[in-house]
This record gives sequence, C-alpha cells and structure tokens, in this order.
Amino acid sequence: MRTERIAAVLLAAGLSTRFGEEDKLMADLRGKPLAAHTLETVASMAFAELVAVARPIDQAPVLHRKLERRGYTILVNDRPEDGISGSIVRAVEHVMPLRKCRGILICLADMPDVPQSHYNRICLAAEDIRSVVASTDGFSSSPPAFIGRKHFPELLALRGDQGARALLSHGIQIETTGAVLHDIDTPEDLPGWQPATPY
Repeated sequence: MRTERIAAVLLAAGLSTRFGEEDKLMADLRGKPLAAHTLETVASMAFAELVAVARPIDQAPVLHRKLERRGYTILVNDRPEDGISGSIVRAVEHVMPLRKCRGILICLADMPDVPQSHYNRICLAAEDIRSVVASTDGFSSSPPAFIGRKHFPELLALRGDQGARALLSHGIQIETTGAVLHDIDTPEDLPGWQPATPY
C-alpha cells in the first residue's frame, strides 16, 4: 500500500520509568534528542497524516516543538500510566474519521535506528484494510507495524501495556535485525553509555 493512504502514528507518551529521572526521549543520541531520530525519519516520508501521541506540553515542551515543526498533529495522553494502549486508542479515535487513511503505521519514538527502507517494506506488504504487518527480529513481533482500518474496533478495546501484541503476532512478519528494532529503555541501552565515575 502506498504511504499516501496510511497515517503514521508516533507513540511518544510513555513514562520511561526504567530510564530514571531524565526524560528518555530527550536523552542525547548522536548529537540530537533520542525521539528526534524517529520523528524526522517518519516525517520525511509521504504519509497521509502524521500523528504523534505525547505527554502534556508542560512535561515535554521540546518534543512538542519538534513535532509541530515537522507537521505532526499532536494528541495529548494525560494518562500515560494506563500504558501504551491508551496512546493507541487516542490515535485510532483521531484517524477513524479520516476516510483517506486505510490504516495506521505504529512507530515508537524510542526506536531510533529504524531506517526509512524498513518502514517502506512494512507499508508495501500491507495489501488492504484487513492487513496486519509487524516487524520481527526472528523471535517476536513488534512495531513498527501496519494495522488496517478493519481492525480499528479491536484496537479501541485495548487495555494496559500489552499494546497490539496479540494482533501483531498473527500478521505478516517483516524480518530485520535486532539492531534495527533495538529500543532504548535504560541509559545503558544508549550507544557509548558510560556509568558516572564516582569521585
């Protein structure tokens, strides 16, 4: 399916509790904030709609500014403690009335190394509104993933932090390396991370 018929949904509202006090999405990675890598790659493609789910602006002012600059519609998730499902539900409610969108491409802001070519492969594997296409490292299914409009009611019923994992496991699997699908959960996951030296 052509990207012009798909809404890209960037999930960027997590609490990042395992990362510690610092805002994970603003952590420096190769000279720019972690989230900037994903949001810029996705924004450089010709999607029908760019949607980002983020925390309230007072908690993530820099992220909001970067998203606005790249043309995202920002949906606020003021209950990030409800898990990833709450963000997916908000995004689907926004995309549902947009008839031109045949489905959504779910992208995670803490997956900075997914190249444009992988997002493209997922979109191309999606045939119609019934399609579900997930990424896999050969072991488990994960985003980035395409979910067709036919599955929107199922997505609206999601609860908790499992997201759409069950749905993704039954879809087409696009294999790539673990390095591409690597997500940042803790400071140690950042390339070149060094523990602070005690004085």
